[in-house]
Amino acid sequence: MKKNIILFTLLFTMIINVYSQTASDYYLPLCVGNYGAFDTPESGTYGGRKTVYHLKQTDIVAGELAYLQEAYEIGDYTPNDTSIFQQFWLRNDGNGNILLVAINLQGTGSINDAIILEVPHQYLPNEYLTLGYSRCFVFGDETTYDTVVSVSAIVGTYTNCIVVRETTIRDAEINIIDEYYYAPNAGIVKMQRLYHREEPQEYIASLIDILASDCNVDLQNGEFVDENLITIYPNPASYIVNLKIQNSNNELLKLNIYNALGILVKTLSISKKENQVNVSDLTNGIYFTKVSSDNFTAKQKLVINK
Repeated sequence: MKKNIILFTLLFTMIINVYSQTASDYYLPLCVGNYGAFDTPESGTYGGRKTVYHLKQTDIVAGELAYLQEAYEIGDYTPNDTSIFQQFWLRNDGNGNILLVAINLQGTGSINDAIILEVPHQYLPNEYLTLGYSRCFVFGDETTYDTVVSVSAIVGTYTNCIVVRETTIRDAEINIIDEYYYAPNAGIVKMQRLYHREEPQEYIASLIDILASDCNVDLQNGEFVDENLITIYPNPASYIVNLKIQNSNNELLKLNIYNALGILVKTLSISKKENQVNVSDLTNGIYFTKVSSDNFTAKQKLVINK
């Protein structure tokens, strides 16, 4: 009996360890303004440069809120040349997988110029938490294999990092081998190129700056108590928001609007049960509204998409 209890405890611990986290816990929090900046020193096979991955804005893609991740490079010898090489729209599917839902190949940053994927690509799947997991996918004339080679790597102060080795095959030969290190609550913290066939390259890109703020971090401290007391429509909104208060009783209310970083961006006084609020000065992204009085406090999420 004691042996069975010990075995059950071990199995239960394993289940908790495997399923308590998802892939989204190993990615830069999807919040407008977050970024990761990397430095790659000059080497014999690669020029020095700074690389930035930046969550720039939100857009509605196939009816879902998605985040534009823009990546650009600044060469050490060409500081005025900011070359955008990636514009991906990402979202969390609710199960923790990070999905790629649209790609802009023109670098305009507009979702209207993007290719909307009919079937979202699992950019960072939950299976990446499993050591030895491997998958294969084809883009054009290239076949790429992703393999999880570690789930316990250490990068500076980051521990328990996932390491994914990405091997690209072209013309039946290995073309590129890269490794990506993902840290909890930070996303990529190191990139390493091990091999490049056409123009031999080896380099290590190290994280030098990061903003990985949780969109809700400043709004989950218990001060907001009831989401049902306030109705916002349309949501997403563009220029005007209708605000309906369930039990204001014409009392004087204070409306605060916070951006995704928890910074107060708009405040005004209201005294009606139904109000119209001009939000034309707010940029695209996620916001949080707080309506409060002496008697109650209510909160609601607001999405701006113009």
